[in-house]
Amino acid sequence: MGINTPTHTVQTEQATPTYDEVLGEFQGNHQLINFIERMVAEHGFERRYLNQIFSQAQNHQLIPQTKSCETSYSSYAVTGKWDRYRNCFIYEKNIQRGLDFWNKYQDVLERAERRYGVPAEYIVGIVGIETAYGVNFGKHRVIDVLTTKSMLGHRRAKFYTDELEKYLILTRDAGLEPTELMGSTSGALGYGQFIPSSYLRFAVDFNGDGSTDLWNAEDAIGSIANYFARNGWKRSLKQIAVRAKYRGNRFKRLKTGYKTKYSQYKLRKKHKITPRSQMYYRGPVSLLHLHRASYDELWFGTHNFRVITTYNHSSYYGMAVYQLAQEVKRRRG
Repeated sequence: MGINTPTHTVQTEQATPTYDEVLGEFQGNHQLINFIERMVAEHGFERRYLNQIFSQAQNHQLIPQTKSCETSYSSYAVTGKWDRYRNCFIYEKNIQRGLDFWNKYQDVLERAERRYGVPAEYIVGIVGIETAYGVNFGKHRVIDVLTTKSMLGHRRAKFYTDELEKYLILTRDAGLEPTELMGSTSGALGYGQFIPSSYLRFAVDFNGDGSTDLWNAEDAIGSIANYFARNGWKRSLKQIAVRAKYRGNRFKRLKTGYKTKYSQYKLRKKHKITPRSQMYYRGPVSLLHLHRASYDELWFGTHNFRVITTYNHSSYYGMAVYQLAQEVKRRRG
């Protein structure tokens, strides 16, 4: 056919969706339909607006997932579990990022410490563990994560439904586009990776510009400090964790973890477990067990260590925050 030969193709206009219902991958999902009805009735959302949002949501289970840092190590078989976890967060480049972040926001960190009583290094530690100081805010669309986990039979569907509700409220109130924000595989947001319910409860406008924006480092610093303060941080308690010594190379005698609470006296007298350095804290301690390649480390965690684990319920997480914080502080001299 020559380029000037007329064709008889009929041109049809693409119909613009009216969003009278949810289209796309969640079309016909009765749980989602009921959720939308509740958001309209209880929170005053427009049904068409929600239909449009959820028509763009994708099934997160069908999106290819990347391996976690810990499981991607080639030395998996020869290193301890704690070594693998620690190496995901405490490495030279991230320490340097921490130094740069602290230098850039020193005044803000000092102001947060004065107001909330949380030392700068632990705020710096959280930001480094959560987003590598803003390098990685998350690779997943939050609307996909929360819709999938709340509407497709996840074992924690009730939790994620509540987070989806809070997410829609916070994006509406802040004037954010809910289909564009990126976050973690749990739907966490910003420098400090707050889940939506924590965003609404603990985020503060720390730079005074009239908006609460956790992608703004100043607001994030104040919000992390506020989170710790409201979860019981004791400003007078300086020690977070102290390395302990025990007999042997592997430890299996007692239950360990951030939830445990032991009398220091009983640990010393009955089990011969003592601190390796001066312990000023006199309260009950958590007994923390870190699995290394050829031996186990034991640590005593104080009350403020347990406060750190309210951020993420893991002894390894709390210890990574603590050790990154201490290393960045040490490098600052």
